[in-house]
Amino acid sequence: MKVRLLLSIAILITVFSNCKKHDFPDPSPKKYSADVANAWMQLHIKLTRTTPGYNSTVSGRSFGYAGITLYESLLPGNPGYKSLLNQIGGTSIMPGKDRDDYFWPASLNAAMAMITRDFFPTTSDANKVTIDSLEAAYNSKFKDEASAEKIQNAMDYGHMVATDIFNWSAVDGGDQAYLHIVDPSYIPPTGPGLWIPTPPAFGPPVVPHWGAHRSFIANSAALTQPGPPLAYSEDAKSPFYQMVNELYTISLSLSHEDSTIARFWGDQPGNLNVPAHETNMLTQLIVNSKMDISEAVAAYALQGIAVNDALISVFKTKYTYNLIRPISYIRKVFGKGTWNSVITTPSHPEYSAAHAVVSAAGATVLENIFGKNYSFTDHTYDNTYGARSFNSFEDCAKEAGRSRLLAGIHYSPSIAVGLKQGKQIGDLVNQLHLKNYNTDK
Repeated sequence: MKVRLLLSIAILITVFSNCKKHDFPDPSPKKYSADVANAWMQLHIKLTRTTPGYNSTVSGRSFGYAGITLYESLLPGNPGYKSLLNQIGGTSIMPGKDRDDYFWPASLNAAMAMITRDFFPTTSDANKVTIDSLEAAYNSKFKDEASAEKIQNAMDYGHMVATDIFNWSAVDGGDQAYLHIVDPSYIPPTGPGLWIPTPPAFGPPVVPHWGAHRSFIANSAALTQPGPPLAYSEDAKSPFYQMVNELYTISLSLSHEDSTIARFWGDQPGNLNVPAHETNMLTQLIVNSKMDISEAVAAYALQGIAVNDALISVFKTKYTYNLIRPISYIRKVFGKGTWNSVITTPSHPEYSAAHAVVSAAGATVLENIFGKNYSFTDHTYDNTYGARSFNSFEDCAKEAGRSRLLAGIHYSPSIAVGLKQGKQIGDLVNQLHLKNYNTDK
């Protein structure tokens, strides 16, 4: 697997340079490799995979703030780059010394260590040790690359950035969401065609108020809301019935490739959740294209903003329309009481398709960074489902969306609407100004 899913400190630090002691290189972050940024985001993937409560929605929020922290912790050392915080409702912090008095990679390391601890206070003791070990490994490396004074200046600045961003995050509506993804006070509406708990757990709906959270792009959820789904009907001649029948018919003759696609993109035990998979793909792109640290943190930040806002937008849609899931309709209306989806149906309403929204939002941002017809291969699941190759980010998003139809958990119109909704989110993110970063490639 080209980019490991489980972070190994030993592997991640083998790329450390062999600088002679006190033979310090140029401290400008643009001259530095992206390894430290990649390492922290790979650790973030591991933490969302192994910490209770970090489903796709909650993780999308944490990846968003992590990407912004990466970017802002290096900002003063990048002349010509503009603050993202100042454009999305936060306030950037400027250092008190000349930019050359800081070793900027140490700022990133300190900021990410602090905000990672803040976002994962309930993770396991073993994971907490891993956070400490990663921070210490880079601090040890930096001693041969910069003076103690410049490193300490940078660490102090990174701590200020992380503190400011975490405090800002605490008032967005999703603070400590990992503790309460289910709201006992929320009572879903009832009636024909409305969502009901789905097998096998028949659990309550998760994150019912997520669509009301503060987005990074002001009003992005309201600006990207689609119209209503097809009118509910149980008449065999109705568009709604035919829509469900399309999914049911496909489910009866899935090929091996169809099943592989459904599981490859599935947010299931053993897999990464949706934002983690998106981030892992980006790490592969960063490594393969040999991005420097400044380019990498900008990419992580923009993708994180897109994924976070896509999830707010789609959950606003879901709990506006509360549409019934395929498994509920097929078992009740079609009378197929033992029919099952390929992957477990998530415990929230059907419309629109979240994976399509998130994938299209991410694809639109990555297309702006790498190019419209950028070919790549995703090696996230080499050891289980195999690699998957795409001719463009749009092709990747379309497959991710279609996977939900093949999995039996989303109707095709919900996927089509979701892809459009996600692209609208991505277009809004692409309007952010990073000045020297967004260039044609």
